[in-house]
Amino acid sequence: MKRVLSIDGGGVRGIIPAMVLAELEKQSGKPISELFDLVVGASTGGILALGLVAPHHQNKKEPRYTAEQFLGFYQNESHAIFDKSWFYKITRGLFTSRYHAQALEKVLQTYFGDILISQAIVNVVVPSYELNGRYTSFFKSSDVNTKKIEKNVLMSDVARAASAAPTYFSPKKIQAYPGARFIDGGVFANNPAMCAYAEATEVFPEDDDILIVSLGTGNPQLTLKFEKFRTWGLLSWARPLWYVLMDGSSDVVDYQLKYVLPDRQHAKRYYRFQIELLEKGTEKLDDGSPQNIAKLAQLGQQLIDTNSTQIRQLCYQLKK
Repeated sequence: MKRVLSIDGGGVRGIIPAMVLAELEKQSGKPISELFDLVVGASTGGILALGLVAPHHQNKKEPRYTAEQFLGFYQNESHAIFDKSWFYKITRGLFTSRYHAQALEKVLQTYFGDILISQAIVNVVVPSYELNGRYTSFFKSSDVNTKKIEKNVLMSDVARAASAAPTYFSPKKIQAYPGARFIDGGVFANNPAMCAYAEATEVFPEDDDILIVSLGTGNPQLTLKFEKFRTWGLLSWARPLWYVLMDGSSDVVDYQLKYVLPDRQHAKRYYRFQIELLEKGTEKLDDGSPQNIAKLAQLGQQLIDTNSTQIRQLCYQLKK
């Protein structure tokens, strides 16, 4: 059986799947890189995916970070990444990106350094979208290692391209792709689990026994009142539309995979871990305040507690 991990996008809400992964490592006694054969992540999920397959600087076969260690990315760095001066708040986000990318790029450089995507200790895929040519782009470690493409890029650049959410961060230029400008892959695959399934069938063509574990970043329970949105123009729709597209595409993928990967011989082949975001404000992608991070961590623990039986069952399957 080939084991595939898929992680949704969702900004600071990435702490929720990070906590689930830390629990998997705790119960199994193994790092994520030993539990899965393929890791796919969109947006913040792409950053998390890369972090868990990046090689240790002393032992290239061991992961640089455990899931528990990478929780620090969200707990310690979110506020700096999504920080704005009062002048920036007034002038930015209305006509250009809401945040300057310098803080994000500095953090990514700290976490990934000069590690190339080809150095991933497990196959990894991170989706992005190229604006000038208007095409979907998938950064894959397997494509570089099999010489399918020659362009080997830094993990920090891939992470930055993957997290360039429209209206939040400016598009990313990568030197290996002259003239290209990449944005968040969440615009077409915020839940990349179906992309992960397709990739698994390509990378492991002789093995049709596939297990997919799909981790969500919380499902916002926002009500858009007709009296308000019926008069909205383009500017008013910009950010709410981003949420609508993310949630809609994620739900469709979940629906599809339930039918594509039904249980076989009493064994599950598809797990989806997701939680409802009932408290107002927790749906925000960019609230890196200590208070909100604490609320999201509580939701992550709630997700773990609610699905304790499934998580134990999953750990048993992953270790077989």
